[in-house]
Amino acid sequence: MTRLPLLFNLLPYRPEPTGLSRYVERLLAAWPGESLPWQLRLAPPGHGQFSQSPHLPTKPCTGPMGLLQRYALAQHALPLRRLLADHWPDRIYSPYSEWLWALPQVPQVITCHDLTPLHFPSSCRAHWRSRLLLPAHFERAALVVAISQSVANQLVQTGLPARRIAVVPNGVEPVADPIQAPASHDCVVLARHARNKNLALALNGFAALLKRNPDWPGRLLVVGATDRCTSALFRQQRQLGLGERVRWISPLPPEPLETLLRQAFCLVSPSLMEGFDYPLLEAQALGLPTLASRIPVHQELHQDAALLFELHDRGDTMAHQLQRLDRDPALWRQLSQAGLLNAAAHTSQRQAREINSLLRDPLP
Repeated sequence: MTRLPLLFNLLPYRPEPTGLSRYVERLLAAWPGESLPWQLRLAPPGHGQFSQSPHLPTKPCTGPMGLLQRYALAQHALPLRRLLADHWPDRIYSPYSEWLWALPQVPQVITCHDLTPLHFPSSCRAHWRSRLLLPAHFERAALVVAISQSVANQLVQTGLPARRIAVVPNGVEPVADPIQAPASHDCVVLARHARNKNLALALNGFAALLKRNPDWPGRLLVVGATDRCTSALFRQQRQLGLGERVRWISPLPPEPLETLLRQAFCLVSPSLMEGFDYPLLEAQALGLPTLASRIPVHQELHQDAALLFELHDRGDTMAHQLQRLDRDPALWRQLSQAGLLNAAAHTSQRQAREINSLLRDPLP
């Protein structure tokens, strides 16, 4: 039997343009050392396999196993103890909130990305999974990695002892040629049409901006998947008379998305709750100024790198901040530079080093 110092649990990984998938991809790409840890993952059509390859599956699993994977239940359909019989790990790390039930004797570290479904569930299943199943995973983990202090505070409020939580903020890759000046007046929002993303505030804020500045030459570009709020958002757009001034765009692959951001005036995040908010840091890494709602995680990570606006004034402060940014080119450059510095302090390489160090240290 081969002893594995560390095993990554990647059973929930799906090749999708989501924050969770990007988290895994970035972590593996930046992992320090000459070789990656062994990985336990699914390969289409749904077989468990071990690998040290940096190349993750490019096609999602289909059929019953694909369905189980989507609902974070794939481990219950695999004979894990038999799969691991010849590759027994000393320690397991999951970049997901998943503790492997078949291996209770192995110390396991898992990641908590957020507890948003407790407050803004996208479905009854998501709500009850967060309320009943996730606490069971957290309670059994030797250590829980929180991606921000805001998430750590939420975990403590649920009853998890602070000594079993480690805060490691997410990171992004540096960009060699950041933006030097705005290429348009388009304002971009990257968010699916979910309640916590608060796109209604973005529409109200943009409408307030157009009321103050009827000749504003840009549009509001909303990039993200449709969800339960889509029809209400389309109705709001019509009621506000925004017409063609708002463009709804399906999720984009990385390269077209970067092209769109490079052609924008700023990025706006009106969220009610986030665990980290990748889009803000990704825009900052490009030198694109950012505006963000005044919520705990934005104040924690972007207080000095973004213009913050209020949640409950129907977009008035958002419109005011956009006006400031337009009227003061020096402020645009200052905010661009502040974002670059913030992104340089939150790299995926730093994130990977910190997690690697945690996994080498004695666990609580």
